[in-house]
Amino acid sequence: MMAFDDLVAAARAAVASRQRRAPLEELRGRVRSAPTARDVTSALRSPGRAVSVIAEVKRATATFADLSGVGDVAVLARFYEAGGAACVSVVTEPVRSHGRLADLDAVRGAVEVPVLANDVIVTPYQVHEARAHGADMLVVDARLEPLVLESLIERTHSLGMAAVVEAHSRHEALAAVTAGARYVSVDARDPDTLAVDRSRFEQVADVLPASVTRVATGGVCGPHDVMSYARAGADVVIVGEAVIRSADPQQFVAELVAA
Repeated sequence: MMAFDDLVAAARAAVASRQRRAPLEELRGRVRSAPTARDVTSALRSPGRAVSVIAEVKRATATFADLSGVGDVAVLARFYEAGGAACVSVVTEPVRSHGRLADLDAVRGAVEVPVLANDVIVTPYQVHEARAHGADMLVVDARLEPLVLESLIERTHSLGMAAVVEAHSRHEALAAVTAGARYVSVDARDPDTLAVDRSRFEQVADVLPASVTRVATGGVCGPHDVMSYARAGADVVIVGEAVIRSADPQQFVAELVAA
């Protein structure tokens, strides 16, 4: 298990390596020529839908179980979209999760729904990088220094993407709102012990204003968990490992959406 400071340091080192190969000005040029980001609000808050489902592609779980045998991520993403997922999340964090930007490219090219890039974002370079690779939404961690968090949220919004700020406590959720977050994701998994407590969502989301879209993540094993999160006030639910391990990802997502 890596501490958050270690994850930040690893992210900075990985970014430095990539930036040597593709300078920021090159990325900015790619962003300027890229298609406009998709309308996330319409996708996630559509009329008649009590809660939206984001299905995630990843190659390792939070507890470091290997999911590298998922196969073609583009095919998996198409299954998610066909099952009714409002958005597809792609874990691109390379050190802990074995993610890759190539997966983001593949998913973006495979589906029409918005795509969420999930990485440890610590520099503006990564924000441009995500947009250049087709992301419409980007995960940012509320544990960052307040000025850094605010700056990354503003940069994400300026490029037309939606920043989804991940919080683990009421304090972090309030910090996210103060920094300008419009989407706050409450992670049911304790960042230190990795234990899952679904009740964390309701405890943390209680401090969020009505204007903020509430996203629940962690511990979704089936439709009953989606229903539970919805009753607790979630607008969006993210599911990862359970759908990847399911025998029929499209049907599994369809059952979650139907819930």
